[in-house]
Amino acid sequence: MSAPLSNPSRRRTALIATASLALVAGASIAAATLAWAGANDLPSEQFLAEQGLTVVGPMPSSGGLKAWAAYREQQPIPIYRLPDGKHWVIGTVIDAQGKDVNAKALHSAVQKPMGQQTWADLERTHWIGDGKPDAPQIAYVFTDPNCPYCNQLWREARPLVQSGQLQLRHILVAVLRPNSEGKAAAILHAPSPEQALASHAQAYADAHGKSPDTLGIAALTRIPLSARDALANNLSLMNAMGLRATPATVWKNAQGLVQIRTGMPPGLLDSVMDKKPVK
Repeated sequence: MSAPLSNPSRRRTALIATASLALVAGASIAAATLAWAGANDLPSEQFLAEQGLTVVGPMPSSGGLKAWAAYREQQPIPIYRLPDGKHWVIGTVIDAQGKDVNAKALHSAVQKPMGQQTWADLERTHWIGDGKPDAPQIAYVFTDPNCPYCNQLWREARPLVQSGQLQLRHILVAVLRPNSEGKAAAILHAPSPEQALASHAQAYADAHGKSPDTLGIAALTRIPLSARDALANNLSLMNAMGLRATPATVWKNAQGLVQIRTGMPPGLLDSVMDKKPVK
């Protein structure tokens, strides 16, 4: 599929289609080309469903191939139709310098619909609200009860939360310490999870120099099935989003596009509130 490289000008403009299976985020595909008997625009719906691909629609493409933007979980994936109209390539179109020439077009095409799907998935989790439900800004936070940076975020967000500007929706996970699950379950199983989370966070914030295992709420030794299922579902979504650290904060910017940050980088809350950091 590449142009002849017999002279420098052609070498600079050559486009090489590569079947980059890594872009399919772990999907197993037997071959780079996907055969289909008819002259359809895309491979069969059955194939797309088996690969977990959501097709957004056509996208502009360098290189002369007809292209579609798709995604699987949080992974943008391009689909290219070969000139015969009967075969497709899932992969990357690069130039002679190895640059992905369609990366910007793919990102632009999938960013909004992929974000909308992510937001809908977050809304369906078992989250715990911190702040007024009618706050103008909402941020979801994957939170481990033993995470010091999660507690830092909780503390630094107090002025915004208490003034009604921000609601944090904590999605509890248990990833850091052996008793994280017991603490998270204790919060979820409390008569008022909102109050239990606030009391745990405040006790954690007030403690200094103590073992993390002793901070905040006492861990349950027997985990109720409902809490175990909620925590498992929360962690499953966190993993599907490719997030590997807490806190992981997700919000929408002024343009309605979903933004994601992990950890507690400087200026996080300014970004969440669409404010420029004070210099």
